[in-house]
Amino acid sequence: MSSAPFKAKAYLKEGCPFSFKFLVFALEAGLLDRVEIRRMREDAPDFEATKQRLSEGLGKAATFPTVEVAPGLYMSDSDRIIDYFAERHGLDPDEMPVLSFYKETIYPQVVELHAIKTGKA
Repeated sequence: MSSAPFKAKAYLKEGCPFSFKFLVFALEAGLLDRVEIRRMREDAPDFEATKQRLSEGLGKAATFPTVEVAPGLYMSDSDRIIDYFAERHGLDPDEMPVLSFYKETIYPQVVELHAIKTGKA
């Protein structure tokens, strides 16, 4: 049995604006040493199996990003995940200039394009 503290595991899908938003937050918040980033590619051989495991952990269809925040405890929805980590580390995401810039400028456009690409527009 390992005595090492649990390190959160963030499953981030390539090309996903929501995953990128969480990654920007984690980087700007200085949390990358506390979160293991797992890149998810739809064409990877283990993508569907991993997504299925995440769905089972969430109790619903997996979306990205999904983070295992504690052993066996999974969370999805980028805003909810950001709020979770911000609260635990005494951070205010609205005070983060890079995250704010992304959310206020590029993010809405990328979300719109993502919706068109995935047929969810």
